[in-house]
Amino acid sequence: MKKYELIFILRAELPDTEMESRVARVKEILAGHDGEVTQENHWGVRRLAYEIEYESRGNYMFLKFKSEGTAVAELDKFLRLDDQVLRHLVVVDEEWEERNRVSMAKRRQNRPEENAGAAE
Repeated sequence: MKKYELIFILRAELPDTEMESRVARVKEILAGHDGEVTQENHWGVRRLAYEIEYESRGNYMFLKFKSEGTAVAELDKFLRLDDQVLRHLVVVDEEWEERNRVSMAKRRQNRPEENAGAAE
């Protein structure tokens, strides 16, 4: 499983219950693909850098999750088709990927030494 980050922006005038229903749906999609949300952070209503669909403010939500890649396609489809979502972005958590890659490389380096010691 890979780790991902998701951020989406809803229209500012929507009540918080709308945000909660979207987050619940995201969690359902992830659960359907054996994924889980590891961090949830509601940033609240903020001013947009530029207008999107005549909106100058947006309600931001940030999530970190672990899942298979198939969940990302379904999440993308769900958020793209929702008229209340102004923008969304899903990215691989590269910091975690890099730490994992370095850790795996160290393990591979240590294995030959362990095997050489066992052969003696």
